[in-house]
Amino acid sequence: MDEHQPDGNVSLMSCAVGALCLPITLFASLFTVQENQEVVVLNFGKYVEVVKDPGIHWSCCFGRDLIPISKAKISTELPVSKVIDKNGNPVMVSGVVFYYFSNTRKAALDIFDPQAFVRDQATAVMKQIVSQYPYEHHLPHPKQHKKYTDNDQTESPSAKITLLDDTDEESNDELPCLKNDTNVISSALVRELQKRVKIAGATIDNFRFNEVSYASEVSAALLKRQQAEAIITARSTLVEGAVHIASAAISRLENHGVQITSQEKTRIVSNLLTVVCADEHVSPALVLGST
Repeated sequence: MDEHQPDGNVSLMSCAVGALCLPITLFASLFTVQENQEVVVLNFGKYVEVVKDPGIHWSCCFGRDLIPISKAKISTELPVSKVIDKNGNPVMVSGVVFYYFSNTRKAALDIFDPQAFVRDQATAVMKQIVSQYPYEHHLPHPKQHKKYTDNDQTESPSAKITLLDDTDEESNDELPCLKNDTNVISSALVRELQKRVKIAGATIDNFRFNEVSYASEVSAALLKRQQAEAIITARSTLVEGAVHIASAAISRLENHGVQITSQEKTRIVSNLLTVVCADEHVSPALVLGST
């Protein structure tokens, strides 16, 4: 009979253990929130609240899960990427994106790794936006120069020389370029990126390009092209100026009563064009008498 009676010492032990565990449970349920930080509290996987005030707080430790989210600004450097610009040229671009988490609940619960999510989206948007703009504007076509006029001179029909007409070809000069308008392109990138990271509770503060340059495999070829375009543009300006000088010279001679034959006009124009357009000093031959 005595073997089946409950032991009074066991009951006392249980009470003692319970009394000892109570303060441990109370202290274990305490947690702190740092400055510029918010904490999402989950209880057995269910959302409870977002604690925003810095300091010490209490929440039952059983089944509790705390997810801290920093409210400080974060800077993420994007790796160098090769992108094809609007003109079809490969360019190397990299940048830095600055952001912060404005919606703590979305950052903690809607995205597994919010910082990695923002970094990946920023890289994708950077490539997308860069591909919509040219690296630089092409030099103007030789025919697109201002036409010389001389309103003070009256050109005779025989001495008038027709210049090349300006063309009405479409130009991308109004479109921002990566080389000179990075601020405008950065603003467009921020707007597009903000749409994509809104689901993660992030707010994009700023974006800056670290590098924007032609890819190494085409930089030499593009340099030659730029040099050729510059030479063509310079030559076109010289030719148009020389034509204007020759036309004005013949017109003034005729206005002063000097009789000039067609052959002499041709020779004058030829000599003037040679002197004006030559790279080096030239000495044109002059015919002093006629045979």
